[in-house]
Amino acid sequence: MKSFRRFILFCSALILVTASLAAQPTTGRLTGNATLDGEALPGVTVTIESPSLQGTRVAYSDSNGNFNFGALPPGRYTVTFEMESMQTVSRQVDVTLTGTARADAALRLSALSEAITITAAAPTVIETQEIQTNIKADLIEDLPIARTLIGTVSLAPGVTQNGPAGNTVISGSPSYDSTYYINGSVVNEVLRGQPLNVFIEDALQETTVLTGAISAEYGRFTGGVVTAVSKSGGNEFSGSLRDSFTNETWTEDSVQEDSLNETYEGTFGGRMIRDRLWFFGAGRYVENAQGNFLNSTSISYTTTAEQQRLEGKLTGLVTPRHTLVGSILELENEISNRCLVGSGCHELRTLSETEKQPQDLLSVSYNGILSSNLLIEGSYSDSSLTFSASGGLSGGPVTATTLVLAAFDGGVAGAAPFCADCSDEVRSTEAIALKSTYYLSTGSLGSHSIVAGYEDFSEQRLSNNHQSGSDFHVWTFDTAPTRAADGSLITSIGRNAGFVIYWPILQSSIGNDFTTESVFVNDKWDLNKNLSFNLGVRYDVNDGRDSAGARVADDSKISPRLGVIYDLKGDGRVRLNASYSEYVSKISNGNIGDAASPAGSPSILYWLYGGPSISNVSSDELLAQVFAWFEGEGGIDDRDWLLGGQTNGVSSQIRSSLQSPGVEEITLGASFTVGSTGFFRIDLQDREWSDFYTTRVDTSTGRVFDPLAGKDQDLSLTENSDDFVREYQAVILQAGMRVFNRVTLGANYTWSELRGNHGGETSGSGPVSSGGRDFYPEFLGFANRNPIGYLSADQRHKVRAWASYDLPTSFGNFNMSLLQRFDSGVPYSAVGSIDVTTGNGCPVCRSNDGLYVNVPSGVGYFFSERGEFRFEDLTSTDLALNYSLPIGRMELFVQGELLNAFDESAQVGGNTTVSTAFNDSSLEPFDPFTTTPIEGVHYRLGSNFGQPTTATTQATQGHFQLARTYRGSVGIRF
Repeated sequence: MKSFRRFILFCSALILVTASLAAQPTTGRLTGNATLDGEALPGVTVTIESPSLQGTRVAYSDSNGNFNFGALPPGRYTVTFEMESMQTVSRQVDVTLTGTARADAALRLSALSEAITITAAAPTVIETQEIQTNIKADLIEDLPIARTLIGTVSLAPGVTQNGPAGNTVISGSPSYDSTYYINGSVVNEVLRGQPLNVFIEDALQETTVLTGAISAEYGRFTGGVVTAVSKSGGNEFSGSLRDSFTNETWTEDSVQEDSLNETYEGTFGGRMIRDRLWFFGAGRYVENAQGNFLNSTSISYTTTAEQQRLEGKLTGLVTPRHTLVGSILELENEISNRCLVGSGCHELRTLSETEKQPQDLLSVSYNGILSSNLLIEGSYSDSSLTFSASGGLSGGPVTATTLVLAAFDGGVAGAAPFCADCSDEVRSTEAIALKSTYYLSTGSLGSHSIVAGYEDFSEQRLSNNHQSGSDFHVWTFDTAPTRAADGSLITSIGRNAGFVIYWPILQSSIGNDFTTESVFVNDKWDLNKNLSFNLGVRYDVNDGRDSAGARVADDSKISPRLGVIYDLKGDGRVRLNASYSEYVSKISNGNIGDAASPAGSPSILYWLYGGPSISNVSSDELLAQVFAWFEGEGGIDDRDWLLGGQTNGVSSQIRSSLQSPGVEEITLGASFTVGSTGFFRIDLQDREWSDFYTTRVDTSTGRVFDPLAGKDQDLSLTENSDDFVREYQAVILQAGMRVFNRVTLGANYTWSELRGNHGGETSGSGPVSSGGRDFYPEFLGFANRNPIGYLSADQRHKVRAWASYDLPTSFGNFNMSLLQRFDSGVPYSAVGSIDVTTGNGCPVCRSNDGLYVNVPSGVGYFFSERGEFRFEDLTSTDLALNYSLPIGRMELFVQGELLNAFDESAQVGGNTTVSTAFNDSSLEPFDPFTTTPIEGVHYRLGSNFGQPTTATTQATQGHFQLARTYRGSVGIRF
């Protein structure tokens, strides 16, 4: 009881002491046990050393025979056990990033025994209840895989690229809701949540992916945590130079021009003072050129991207007990001749000229050993991404307006959309974090590694989103454009066949600010050799202010993280694990946090074009005649031709504090050691989300007067709701083994289901709110508007299996590697747009009768079950041949890769068009509440439904997997 009271008092005191203490994930932990004849052996001197560690560190086994080292740079460590009258035992073990490595030793009397060195150690993945994957740089070097953070993460189970625009989804979460770190700094892009590619590939040392049962040390996610760390130099000088090359013509059946794209990388690290001060630097340069064509022409243009990345890192041992690490990453990015809309450009002048997208990342971390039992860590980091000179130049309506060919292909002409010289957009993050770790050994309650800390994380976005240099668009619904003999665009617009759209920004943004402050405590408790626990809890407080400075979030949540591991025989061979966890996201930026802000986002007014028909003129002449008519009617003050509009921030409000979405998770698992170098692990994972973002419009929300439109509007409220479903279940298998020190085998398999009726994100906007049962319920509350089924990111099966074989010869070293991939097809549905009121063209539907100002038209209706259809399964066999030749202290290396060696041709996307009376007058409208629609009467699947339309060959990808492709690299290491 005395020990228990001391334990409780210490936990309480530690939380208070660390009210200004936590750190970001750049290190790992090493623990273990010393025994004699199966009994705990206290007082053993345990010394660790590594090329990754400055100097050595020493600990002593406690009364339970246990020892613990925290805040260790990842790398291979030699662990030496020494005690008078005992033999010396040495073990080699890999400490992984964010992982817990283990080194146990059974000592013997030294009378007749010599020192023993043991190289085998249990893999980190089976030492914890966390579902994790650790991937080292040397594996990525060998395998035929993209040497990017996302390419590395894609090896892990529970991870797919099925989010909007191929974004990464972890454990069924929205793609924006995972957290990515590099050198302890958050590198999530503020709006869509994907990781910024600010790193240099050859500089990364290793990456860890956490997908379930995650410690309370990590927060602000409902998906997973990805953390990567770059190299740090060392006592010996080392470095590399690499030239990687690709060519569009190296893809089977390519129709692109022969153009070699090269990426240059270099790294260099070493010591300034042996065991005291190390440095590491890296650089990367690439200039890519991609040929494109204007819409519906053979007129070509070349989009070029020139990018430079630089990294500098210092690691210093201030005293033998205190270490400082500083890292700077900078990226300069210039893009020329880019079409800024996915629907394409019709004129060369519509291309954005030279955009700049600089990024920078700063991180500083400290760790100090205050005593043999107490360690403190701290860090500061910030990152920023700036969009500069993107779009057309500001000017008058004729010269700076974008023309949208709405009835043809949605492509654009005239001036480039957005505004290059109006203002820059800046997205940034900042974090302060401190953490303390206390190692406590008790006689009756085992050993505790207690981590407690505080974290302050904020993100900001400053943006004034001009839609063009004039803030005008003109839409034409006339016939398809033609081309003059010289290739110039010929356009037309008919009377009543177009719009003039005005996008004014009525209030400039002062920048939003969303902050999460967190405290946490997490105890990794080894009760005895059979039973250990993870007892953690995290408390997050959100404060959010939108771009106008209004507070929109002020909430807090507690998220427990509880786990247990039972070692069947106490020898680490077979372990059973279980966990219960709750994860809480941060408040989402963009269309959520700024949903009610009038600042920085455009309002809208739109007029029907009522002037004379304009035929067969240039886009300049069309715009000149349209605006001559428009100004003659009074310009933006005209109300005769005004169809509608909306003042941003008037009809959308956030009346009560937004809450952070969360997810509950239960996991069950078992892990097994296979031989001396292998492992097998199985985990079952179940997740259920809550507190979704939603938009509510019903008869109780009322109306507001819109001064810009000059009329009442329906008031919509952005808030949280549990009227949606998002559920994820998975079975995850992982296995690995090293055979004869030459063959590395690894594999993982994920079976999963992602079901529900809440997607919550788009490719253009990132997180968005969804209209639920309280969104115009009298008209949109029919069952087939948002049914429960398989969500678009669902993927039933995923397999990654690899083998790597090293063959040393007298004329160099060869490595042959194979990566086998299998991804089952993703779902899609038959969804068409319908009208739901008599006023919108559905005579058999309900009348508005003054309930609302404007019930939405063109509402989605599911004519199939959600996710009823599937695209094809993707299978790919990828090969790599690596050759290295030692030349003195240097090593020449050459790598060749063959992707999709058997040229598989799975269709991974396609057309999903469904026609209804909304867009086809030959079909009949129907009441969605009372009528079961009949195919051929009320709806019709498109003639190309389910078929590929964006590519006719694999070489252009689109709706197909990548065809057989070659790529390579060459360089030196020293």
